[in-house]
Amino acid sequence: MDFEEYINTIEETLCPLGNVQTKDINYGVQIILTDTAKKVTLNIYNGKKGIRLVWGGGDSELQTRAIELVHQIHFRNTGPANHAATVSGNDSDTNSNKLPSAGSVSDASHTWQINETEQTHVSSGQPRILLSGESDFSGIWMGSDESGKGDYFGPLVVASVCLDIAGGNTLMAAGVRDCKSMTDTRILALKELIEETALAYSVLVMKPHVYNIRYGQVQQQGGNLNTLLALGHIAALKQTWQKCPQCRQALVDRFAKNESIPEGVRAFAPEMQVWQRPRAEEDIAVAGASVLARAAFLQTIQDMGREAGIGKIPKGGGEAATNAARRLVQKKGTEVLVNFVKLHFANTQKI
Repeated sequence: MDFEEYINTIEETLCPLGNVQTKDINYGVQIILTDTAKKVTLNIYNGKKGIRLVWGGGDSELQTRAIELVHQIHFRNTGPANHAATVSGNDSDTNSNKLPSAGSVSDASHTWQINETEQTHVSSGQPRILLSGESDFSGIWMGSDESGKGDYFGPLVVASVCLDIAGGNTLMAAGVRDCKSMTDTRILALKELIEETALAYSVLVMKPHVYNIRYGQVQQQGGNLNTLLALGHIAALKQTWQKCPQCRQALVDRFAKNESIPEGVRAFAPEMQVWQRPRAEEDIAVAGASVLARAAFLQTIQDMGREAGIGKIPKGGGEAATNAARRLVQKKGTEVLVNFVKLHFANTQKI
């Protein structure tokens, strides 16, 4: 994995332990982990010989647990770690203009070497144009996808992308595929290309305070999350169709057995053919929509993290997200949760 993705992985790994903040230092990045009265620092230096880790903050249970978690990252990506010379965890290292060398060592912390050329490969099928086999396929079609439905923090995002065959081929050649098989860095890098290549696109971001209102309204009417998702897909497809009304075909992932999306689309575009298929993200238009949706989710949750003031906000709906919400409540009060999380998640009951 590249350096930026490695830093992101460490941040997310340490989130369950406490408040995680990151700042740039000479030759690398410093991660600051705090939990109540304890503070641990990790300087990550990116040099010609690889990545060098320098722990600081003094021996503590928090530091021990953090070291174990980071060690596991290395083990997963490179096999059993070889212990290199250990660099002193003196806070003065943060301001040093010299990259720490193996000669400036002590027994206070641990360092592992990581080869910068190693890559993390994610297996994924090459996207294609799923509708190309349909007898009435016109060569212009839309695909839609969502992001954030399984994340406790952050928005629900639905995006739609309209392509012609040339645009689809361009995106396939550039390596666009389902966002779940790509790193955050790659997703953000491909966002602009998709926007420039698409005949039309739309990205709808439903931040938590709006999401919680809309979810409550849908629930009162007997609906659930799938109902809200369907409404989001219809709205995204409508906005894209309004920019490219010559489009007469759309493809959506089948996340529930219902006809609400085709009916909703035909309400504004009576001639539109709507397909709902499992694993629709194998289509390049749907894959492009998944990338735009995830990019908007990542950008929004990053902004929310700065607003929350609790360090990096973890993705997903696990214990790390619950612990981050606890820290948010301790800092700003229970009433602010509505602006940051999806309240109907089980995490809320745990806080």
